[in-house]
Amino acid sequence: MKQEYVLLRTENDLLNSLIGQSFNQRTKLEAYKILTEIHSKAQDRSIGKMALCYIVDKNEIKGVGGSTLLKDKRTKVIISNLILDQFGILLAGMFKGGTAIKSVVINDINNFASTLVVNSASLVNFNERNDITTLVQVGSGSTPPARTDFFVETIFGTAPEASAIATAIPVFNSGLGNFKVTGSINAGGAGTINESILRPNWQDSGSVFRSFTLFRDIISPAQSFIIGQSIALEYTIQL
Repeated sequence: MKQEYVLLRTENDLLNSLIGQSFNQRTKLEAYKILTEIHSKAQDRSIGKMALCYIVDKNEIKGVGGSTLLKDKRTKVIISNLILDQFGILLAGMFKGGTAIKSVVINDINNFASTLVVNSASLVNFNERNDITTLVQVGSGSTPPARTDFFVETIFGTAPEASAIATAIPVFNSGLGNFKVTGSINAGGAGTINESILRPNWQDSGSVFRSFTLFRDIISPAQSFIIGQSIALEYTIQL
């Protein structure tokens, strides 16, 4: 049976309390705490991953949106950490046994099935080159996430927000048990952000670098931006 979800958009409205404040580590921590508290009330107590999207103008927060809770229509179970099939296939592949090369097949952002080597004594395909990184991206599509998603639903028509955003190298925090993937750009046009994705770039078995979406989130409240404003996107992966 196909699962259908109801978006609980109003659950993230507490983030609006940060509008007008300076964009700094303190307000980022406040936003993280607000969204963590909301998601921790869901029946699945593990967050797994969480997105936060900020709109900033002259270092003033104009808006904050985060991962929207999903409610299963049939079972009424609230879901806060819908993670795509791509991630599950990849993770399962890392636990393959035996001595042969271990690989998985997942779809890139063009929905092209690609083979990734996940474990091999002589071949390592994950981020082989230092100019290849994990990317994040925003879009305007508002369809609830499905585990089979492979890209944003709707790309923006203006640059650079139509493209992926480069991110800083994440560092694992053993005390909190998480790491964050962050990136920002200055908008070249205007639009409304309803969705976000996290998409690492990896080399496939044919030595072609491809981008694969592991997470897709609906951002709530939706975030409107205009030219010149900064779009900052942060993913937290909680272990």
